[in-house]
Amino acid sequence: MAATMATAVGEEPVLAPREPMPTMVQVFGADRAGRLAEVSGLDEVRAHPAVVDLRLFAEEGTFVRPYEQAGYKLGYAVLQASTMDELRDSAEAVRGALKFRLDDVAQAVPRP
Repeated sequence: MAATMATAVGEEPVLAPREPMPTMVQVFGADRAGRLAEVSGLDEVRAHPAVVDLRLFAEEGTFVRPYEQAGYKLGYAVLQASTMDELRDSAEAVRGALKFRLDDVAQAVPRP
C-alpha cells in the first residue's frame, strides 16, 4: 500500500522483495438451496496454521442458494504454506473440517 501511495504522489516507491509463498483462496459454497442449519469445524479451521484468514457470509438460519455466482458463496479461507504440497494438504484438511449442513426448503424462494 505504501508503494502505491508513494507512486500516486510522485515519489519513488520503496520495495522490499520477498520470496514467493504458495497461497490460495478456498471458496465455500452450497450445492443446493436451503436453510443453513449448522456450521461446524470453525474452531479447528481457525486454529490450522495455514489459515491466514477465514470469512463467512452466511449465518445459521439464513436461506442460501447454490454457488452459481460469486454473490452466493458461503465464505472463503485464505491459506499459505511453505510448499505446494503443504498447501494442498492444508486445503484438504480445511475442506474436511468445515461442514455446512443445510435443511431442505420446500419452496424455491423463501417468503419474506
